[in-house]
Amino acid sequence: MKTIFFCFLCVFLAPQCFAQTWPHPIPARVRDGANKDLMVMTLGHVSPSIADGTFDPVKDELVLKDGTVLKNYFRDTLKIKYFAPIDKTRFPLPPSGWCSWYFFYQEINEDEIKITAKWIAANLKDFGVKYVQIDDGWQGTGRGLGENRDWSTINNRFPGGMDRLAAYIKSLGLKPGIWLAPHGQSNEAVIKNHVGVFLMKPDGTTASSTWEGKFLVDPSAPESQQYLQDLFAKLSSWGYEYFKIDGQPIVVREYRNKKSFMKNPRDDTDELYRETLKSIRRGIGPNSYLLGCWVVPLEGIGLMNGSRIGADVLPNWDGFKFAMRATMQYYFLHNVAWYADPDVFIVRAPLPLEQARAWATLQGLTGQAALMSDRLADLSAERVELIKRVYPAVDIRPLDLFSSDRNKRIWDLKVNHLGREYDVVGIFNFDEARSVSNYIAWKDLGLPEDRPVHVFDFWNKEYLGAWEKGMSVDLLPASTRVFALMPATDQVQLISTSRHITQGWVDLISQRYDSLRNIYTGRSRLIRNDPYNLRFVFPRGRQLAIKSAKAGNLPVRVVNHQGWATVEITSPITTESNWEVRFEPAPAYHFPVKEPGNVWAERSGIDGANLRWTTPHQPAAGYQVTLNGNVLGFTPTQVFALRGLDPNTAYTAEVRSVWQDGTLSEKKATLQFTLKKIHPPEMFLSDLDPVRLTAGWRQPELNRNFNSGGLSVGGRAFEKGIGMPTNSEIEFELNGAYDNFAALVGIDDEFNNNEAKAEFFVLGDGKELWKSDGLSKSDGATPVKLDVKNVRRLTLRVRRVGEGGRIHADWVDARLTK
Repeated sequence: MKTIFFCFLCVFLAPQCFAQTWPHPIPARVRDGANKDLMVMTLGHVSPSIADGTFDPVKDELVLKDGTVLKNYFRDTLKIKYFAPIDKTRFPLPPSGWCSWYFFYQEINEDEIKITAKWIAANLKDFGVKYVQIDDGWQGTGRGLGENRDWSTINNRFPGGMDRLAAYIKSLGLKPGIWLAPHGQSNEAVIKNHVGVFLMKPDGTTASSTWEGKFLVDPSAPESQQYLQDLFAKLSSWGYEYFKIDGQPIVVREYRNKKSFMKNPRDDTDELYRETLKSIRRGIGPNSYLLGCWVVPLEGIGLMNGSRIGADVLPNWDGFKFAMRATMQYYFLHNVAWYADPDVFIVRAPLPLEQARAWATLQGLTGQAALMSDRLADLSAERVELIKRVYPAVDIRPLDLFSSDRNKRIWDLKVNHLGREYDVVGIFNFDEARSVSNYIAWKDLGLPEDRPVHVFDFWNKEYLGAWEKGMSVDLLPASTRVFALMPATDQVQLISTSRHITQGWVDLISQRYDSLRNIYTGRSRLIRNDPYNLRFVFPRGRQLAIKSAKAGNLPVRVVNHQGWATVEITSPITTESNWEVRFEPAPAYHFPVKEPGNVWAERSGIDGANLRWTTPHQPAAGYQVTLNGNVLGFTPTQVFALRGLDPNTAYTAEVRSVWQDGTLSEKKATLQFTLKKIHPPEMFLSDLDPVRLTAGWRQPELNRNFNSGGLSVGGRAFEKGIGMPTNSEIEFELNGAYDNFAALVGIDDEFNNNEAKAEFFVLGDGKELWKSDGLSKSDGATPVKLDVKNVRRLTLRVRRVGEGGRIHADWVDARLTK
């Protein structure tokens, strides 16, 4: 027996003991590893074995493990022109708060702001929620884009004044925030009073009328810079500390296109735009948070504290996907160049609870700016619970310093805190229509293969055991599962806490296990009336139980399970508390598990199969699966996902039942199969998962048009197909499994422009196999049939003919045949 001792200072000061002053070198991946479905993040001082090298943000230099040096990595490789390390001196963490827009839109009013702020102060302030951000609707005299774009007028829905409202929010211990599109203005009286400030034509009319406003600030005029500084100084004097400036890419585009109307034009209009940001900063000062908004104004890096990285979300699953896609494309900037903001997360009904949980997980596991946007007082207790478990946003940053053109489904957060090294892994199913099974190999995560790994299901609050090699996970449609993974030792281990999805980072102040006395001690932050759970796991095959537990004078509840135990502490006030947990040996129950029966395989995609079997009546902890003599891992259900199979290889799969202590059934169920035998002679292309998509908030969609409507071409509805926006691609892996591809292509009936035309392309392994003429909506459905024998990658591409917006381009009844 050994006693585990930690550095005395680390026990009481961590994570500060391990903290480095930012900016400092960080581990990095520059490309996907063996598992292309994996995205990796870090929290704390971690050294992942799967890292490709180390990035120095001060030098903008990445050194690979083989010694290769990539100089100016962000500027030149990632094309981030103004890269500079994020300044974390005043804002060490991303903002956590609430935004009015996605419930109230322009119908917001003073009373609703006060109701929400009061509710946050009473229910979420102790969980780290700080900001109350008032969005569009506080200003102007109307709605929409007309008189609404007027920052000199307060709307009559705010009769008490914006300064008094800010003071009220501050009186609750919160920070007020405000939205505006400052480069624009629509009040002509303001224009007359600020001669020379706005872009004008020689005839005295506006040179730029856009979403931003009827008039646009001239960035080349000194009086314009003073106008912006004065505007923001006024808002700051009202008491606002968080400023969301919207429509910024529109401003950048207009400056590039309207240079001829500037008083003092420069060749580099992006630099002029940055001058306007500097003027805004002078107005608000260094201690206020500046958020760029709408899609991603990369020109603001180094001047903005954070930025939106995608388009506006919606209160449905499409909204989640917009946030997810923004994360795939621009997460590499987060907590390195600025704080990324994928837009708000929404948890209110009618969004199903599983989808709300997935959205909360996206926020919690990535550590991006976390603002919610529901009418909070109306939320059910179970939805408020989701919010509590992901606040506050913490100091997570990407290991993956590259943009992804794949919507990845396995998100691995690597944590090192107080000597506890563990992974928090989120697994997603983005498909609203079907359940899926997914496989996680421990080696893909950099976890040891040769010893068991403890698995705790965070959202379902249950321990699943300790298993070698990996695990297969079942997911409902449009859902997520979150697991804490910790390599097993011969000691009692604290695998999870209930306070936050990071499972210890926010709440644990110290922790220590004395194995000689079987005592675990620590100190934790507790939230008023929020039951706090410590979850302990035991070495596999060695049963212990909690003999006693105490946390000062606070009430403590102990629950002993086989293989694990919990201690629940509840405090009537928000405080810190020491705790002590004593363990003792306990008897273990062992059931002689029986083997499963009747194993079969079902096709899953091109290179996969799902093993299924009938379960015995007798109990079991789960099932162990081997393939051609190699153990793949464990599943708690009667499904195991096999991926990356070769179509020509003969496979022998074996399934054994397993008990909680790792004991296997003496007998096994066996199946011999090849992919060729279980692949159907015909498959819809939309039944496959794409391996690559054009990045962006609007992407190709499976079995719907890209706007999420039903597929319909030439007046005929189709159940199966792929809807694409023009100027996009989608790619599938075929691996030569099918000989023919056939589809009908055309413009979706939802599209309301009969003149616009799109071209359709099919590529095989990068070579063009077919191209359509320019097709308009009136052309209806055009057939395509191609030989794709031996094609490994099939790419569909659509391109708009001429200038204009996105066209709804559909590939319907797209199928593969042998």
